[in-house]
Order: sequence, then C-alpha cells, then structure tokens
Amino acid sequence: MSTVLITGAARGIGLDFVKQYAAKGWKVHACARTPDALGGVKGDIHPHKLEVTDYAAVKALAAKLKGEAIDVLICNAGVAGREAVRVHDEERQRG
Repeated sequence: MSTVLITGAARGIGLDFVKQYAAKGWKVHACARTPDALGGVKGDIHPHKLEVTDYAAVKALAAKLKGEAIDVLICNAGVAGREAVRVHDEERQRG
C-alpha cells in the first residue's frame, strides 16, 4: 500500500488531494490546523493536528511517524503571519 502525507489538508486543494488519494486506496496522513473537517472523507485517512510553523509540533509528528515510509509528500499548507492566522481562525468560528 502506498502512503501520502498532505499538509494543509482541511480545505481547498489539500482536501481534494486527500479525497483523490483515499479514493485510489492510498493510506493518507492528512495534516491541518483543524483536521476535524476530514470527518466526512472515506478511506484510510489518518488526521493529524499540525501547525507547520510550530517546530515542536512538526518534530512530534515526525517522531510519531518514525519508521513509516512516506511515498509522496505534498506540502500544501500556506504560511502567513500570525495576524492572518488569527483572522482566518476567527472567520471560521463565525461560519
């Protein structure tokens, strides 16, 4: 079985990658700040809460996945200033 790790997997292009790889039978490690958006996607999906600018969180995920082969890595997460992240999170909460 092939394995893919996708960052920025909760919406947009990242979420579409998750759906496409899962539909093809891949094991999908789906990383996002809010991975709860992945609940409705079917397949072998392993959601991980991850803020890619948090080095400790990245290191912890690497330790968790140690020894597991990742065949494809898709670095889709956007990186913005803290203010942009705060505004985005507030907008999501408002719906």
